[in-house]
Amino acid sequence: MHPRTDVTSTVTDGGRTPGARRFARVGRVLPVAFVQVVGTLLASGLPGGPAGRAVRGGPPWVVHAADAVHPGPLAIAFLVAGVVVLPWRWHRPRVVLVVTLATTIGYVLLVSPRGPFVAALTMAMANAWIRGHRWAVGTVAAIAVAAFPTADEVLGRSSARDLDAVFLALAWVTVTLAVAELVRVRLERVAERRRRRAEAEQLRARDERMRIARELHDSVAHSMSLINLQAGVALHLGDGLPDRTLQSLTDIRDTSRDALVELRTILGVLRSADGTGAAPASDRAPVPGLDRLPDLVERARAAGLDLWADVDGDLAVLDGTTDRSAFRIVQESVTNVMKHAPDHRTEVRVRTGPDLVDLVVEDHPVAGRSGPAVAPTLGASGNGLIGMRERATAVGGSLTAGPTRSGGWRVTAQLPVRTPEHARSDPAAADPRPMTDTTTETETETGATS
Repeated sequence: MHPRTDVTSTVTDGGRTPGARRFARVGRVLPVAFVQVVGTLLASGLPGGPAGRAVRGGPPWVVHAADAVHPGPLAIAFLVAGVVVLPWRWHRPRVVLVVTLATTIGYVLLVSPRGPFVAALTMAMANAWIRGHRWAVGTVAAIAVAAFPTADEVLGRSSARDLDAVFLALAWVTVTLAVAELVRVRLERVAERRRRRAEAEQLRARDERMRIARELHDSVAHSMSLINLQAGVALHLGDGLPDRTLQSLTDIRDTSRDALVELRTILGVLRSADGTGAAPASDRAPVPGLDRLPDLVERARAAGLDLWADVDGDLAVLDGTTDRSAFRIVQESVTNVMKHAPDHRTEVRVRTGPDLVDLVVEDHPVAGRSGPAVAPTLGASGNGLIGMRERATAVGGSLTAGPTRSGGWRVTAQLPVRTPEHARSDPAAADPRPMTDTTTETETETGATS
C-alpha cells in the first residue's frame, strides 16, 4: 500500500462523527449513481423504445445490432452494480476499482456505450489514485482506453473504429487522473497543516506543563528545603528535648527530604517525556507505587496514627500508572486522616482482581479515646478529594468519598489493572497534578477526609 494512504484516510475520515462518515460513504455515491444510471439511460434510450426493440421471442437482454445502443435489463444491472460497490471504496479501493471496471466492461460488451456510463469507474479510479494505488489505476485506465472505443468494432456493431471515441477516452482518463492528483496534493497539504497545528498544540501544552512544574518545584522545594534545614538544626541542638519531640523532628527531616527527592524525580520525568533531557540519575528515585505502602504505614504510625493495611492480591500485575495513582490516593487519604482525625483508627484495604483494583481507606472513632473530633468542613469538595477523583478518572476508574454512620470517613476507589493507552502515553493525563500531591499540599486544605 502506498505510504500516502494513511495521510489521505486521516484527512477524509478523521474527526468526523459517525453520521458524517456514513454520509461520506453513501451520500456522495448517490449523485454518481443518478448520473450513471439515469444519465446513461436517457442518453441511450429505454429498451423497446421507438429507436429499437429487443428480439421478439428471445431473452430481453439480446438486441439487434442496429438497436445495440439501447440497454436491456442485464446491461442496466451492470450499471447499478457499478455504483453499489462504491460505498466500500475507502476500505477496499483496489477491489472496488476492479469490480467497477468489470461491470463497466460488461455493460460495454452488451450495449454500444453512450452517455456517462463510466461515472462509477471514474469515482473508483480517482479514489484509488488519491490513496496511492497508482499502478492499479494506470492498469485499469489502459484497459479502459483499449476496450471502450474498440468494443463496437470488435463485436461487429460498427464497421470502422470511431476515432472520436478514442480521443474521448484518452481525454476522460487524462482529466480524471489530473483532477485526482490535484485533490491528492490538496489533501496532503491539509493533512500537513493539521499535523503542524497538532504538534504546535502539543508543544504549547508541554511548555505550559513544564512552566507549572518549574514554578511548583521552585516554590515547594524552597519551602521544603527550609523545613528540612530547620529540622536538622533542631535535631543538632536539641540534645535535651524529649524523645517524642526528637522523633517528630526526625520524621519532619526525613519526610521533607523524601519530598524534595520526589519533586526532582517528577520534574526529571516531565523533562524526559518532553524531550528536554532527564534528571541526573543521582537525583532520581523510583516512582512511588503500592509497594511503598508499608513505608507509608510505618511513618503514619510513627506520627501517632493508628493505621492498618491489608493487601490481597498480586500488586505486580498493576500497570505502572494505576500503581502510582492508587498509592497517591491512599497517601492523600491517610494524610487527611492525620490532619482531621488523628485519634481515629484507620484501615487501608487493597484488593487486586483480574480487571480492577479496589481501594478502601476508612477511619472511625475508637471508644475510650479522647481527642479532637474535627469534622470535615467542605465534605466532598475539598482540594484533596478533587485531586483524587482526577487521578481515578485519568486512568479510567472511579472514586467516591463520604462520611460513615460511625462518625468516620470512607474513600473508595476502583481502578483498572491496565490503564488506557492515552493515559500511559501522557504523563499529565495519568498524573494530573504531579507536583502537588505531597504532604505539604494537604496543608492547604480546609476540609477533606475526617
